[in-house]
Amino acid sequence: MIPDADTPEMNLHLPEDTFFTNLQGNPAEIPLRFERLFRTYLPNLPFVATNALDLQTFADLGKCHCRLRSKPFASFVVDWGGPDEDRLVPDHIQGVWDVSWNEHSLQVVHATWQTECGRQQRYWVFALDASIAREFMLELARQTNDPGESVLVFRSGEWERSEEMYQMIRSTSLDELILPGTQREEMLADFHQFLIAKDQYDALGIAWRRGAILMGPPGNGKTHFLRTLVQQLKIPCLYVQCLDHPYYTSEQLLDLVFDRARQLRPALLIFEDLDSLINEENRSFFLNQLDGFEKNTGLIVVATTNHPERIDSAILDRPSRFDRKYEFGLPSQSERQRFLYLWRDKLSKLVPWNGDAIPQLVESSADFSYAYLKELMVSSLLRWLHGNSNPASRPPFEQVLSEQCELLQLQRMPPNDV
Repeated sequence: MIPDADTPEMNLHLPEDTFFTNLQGNPAEIPLRFERLFRTYLPNLPFVATNALDLQTFADLGKCHCRLRSKPFASFVVDWGGPDEDRLVPDHIQGVWDVSWNEHSLQVVHATWQTECGRQQRYWVFALDASIAREFMLELARQTNDPGESVLVFRSGEWERSEEMYQMIRSTSLDELILPGTQREEMLADFHQFLIAKDQYDALGIAWRRGAILMGPPGNGKTHFLRTLVQQLKIPCLYVQCLDHPYYTSEQLLDLVFDRARQLRPALLIFEDLDSLINEENRSFFLNQLDGFEKNTGLIVVATTNHPERIDSAILDRPSRFDRKYEFGLPSQSERQRFLYLWRDKLSKLVPWNGDAIPQLVESSADFSYAYLKELMVSSLLRWLHGNSNPASRPPFEQVLSEQCELLQLQRMPPNDV
């Protein structure tokens, strides 16, 4: 607020260590200690502080070069990258980096400490001029905000890049997604048309946003469709895995979710198993995020549920929230037949199977979901391949399919019906 001309100017003459003294014993004292140290040893070198700085990703993108100093001692931990990556991935906890960026030399100090609310961290960027540090941080934020060739996954209160999920999406085959009639093409066309229709929405004064919910029993193509959608739309994808945290409320977590999604618009924000993510405690806040009190222009929110009956009607039935509802039911007889012929072609080089028994198999697999049909094919293949080491002694593949289908039918039946 700018004071009136007649208001006497106020000048607070507080001791230099006001915050340091009054925050002693509080975690907020830790960054103050660092900054007192910086001013003692580097009195003429300006710095800019931030709570988040994805320096490694910026370097991996080839936007800068950085070298970790050996002094002061750098602390880091390693985590296994999993069976696919099979390497130890370092995560630096404390360290000082020399950074070369756009012919500028900078230093970055990173410190991490633990509090009752979890891990806290801070980065300090030093440069000959504070404007250089700010330009560097701004460019880094712009370049690393976009997930690039990864999916942003939200869990444990943080966004993580998942290259593995991105590669899984890239390998998804549209041909393997079997839906009734032209439903598949119509749904994909609807999202494509939305993305190119911004000018039309603006001309009509309609908010350029889209909400869709995919409903139906598990194993019938909802996740497969989502992967296909991400693959085809080629816009940033954000996937919400959970909204649980030992210290943050689900409202705070939803804030983090929507804030990041809005930074990437147009973007696809996915809530899988919405009925398990949204409850009575966070429903009102979730509705406010969807409703337009926040800026959702260019945001596509897609949710899935196996149990639409568990979702409040205020979410499910109001068009402005999820204006598209798509049903993914159990495959019909003709759809099961298409699916089985697709697998016959896929397995043609592995098993002697001409598909003559498919009509009977279609009848025997009534009420199977696509997930059960896939289990039928995979389990039959494994049983046929490994049941006898001598190929000549193996039973006909059609026989194995028939027996496995009966077994899966029994597994699906309630115990008192078996």
